[in-house]
Amino acid sequence: FSERNLELIKDKCSKPYGLILVVGPTGSGKTTTLHSCLGYINKPERKIWTAEDPVEITQDGLRQVQMLNKIGLDFARAMRSFLRGDPDVIMVGEMRDSETCSIGLEASLTGHLVFSTLHTNSAPETITRLLDMGMNPLNFADALLLIVAQRLVRTLCKKCKEDYHPTQEEFDSLAKEYGDGFEKLNIEYSDDLMLKKPMGCENCNDTGYAGRTGIHECLEATDEVKRMVMKQALVEDLRKQALKEGMTTLKQDGIYKVFKGDCDLKQVMAVCIV
Repeated sequence: FSERNLELIKDKCSKPYGLILVVGPTGSGKTTTLHSCLGYINKPERKIWTAEDPVEITQDGLRQVQMLNKIGLDFARAMRSFLRGDPDVIMVGEMRDSETCSIGLEASLTGHLVFSTLHTNSAPETITRLLDMGMNPLNFADALLLIVAQRLVRTLCKKCKEDYHPTQEEFDSLAKEYGDGFEKLNIEYSDDLMLKKPMGCENCNDTGYAGRTGIHECLEATDEVKRMVMKQALVEDLRKQALKEGMTTLKQDGIYKVFKGDCDLKQVMAVCIV
């Protein structure tokens, strides 16, 4: 995580109640991120219950329940049962239907911190998707704390990646892809500027890549964003407002990691649509 995103997530995870969503396609590391958040707040005095399908990661201190559709134990039914047990934190594997959404929303408004996932492409799109699923705009705006959109990109092999000096054209194309706000990175073209490129060795089977890292887009539910949710604003307007308030898009976070030497533009563009 970038410094801003990490501080934002730590801050929101420490709240007593509200709704935190991690979104992205299948296999983008959503469950791992959620369990990292739960691990951060997993203290003996906090009662944390999870409803998962299936349970992929186990942690001491969590009460984890696996869904079993053949006996009618789905997310909605599990969450109703959870609310009778007075937990402090609830993690529900996925907001699949309007019933799960409404119970999750109700839980987050009645003194519980609720974590969940959704299959959407970006953080602003998540808001319109949930409103389309029938969430009450006023309650949703009241409950929402944070939306984290995530993708996984292949990282350059640490053993064989090499420094190289990019051309002016390559630098300009990275700056253009980044878009507005590039100057805030304080990166200027100079003879000392170095990027990394994949080479290939025994460690990475001559691919040049080893392991994966996340790129993130964190939309904080500020007062203005909450007002826009109440008015059911368009995705584009929500995105503009979030960018104005300091959000970096998935692509921007990826390009920042290109300059850090973690990955290359090819891998970032492979997972980012816009």
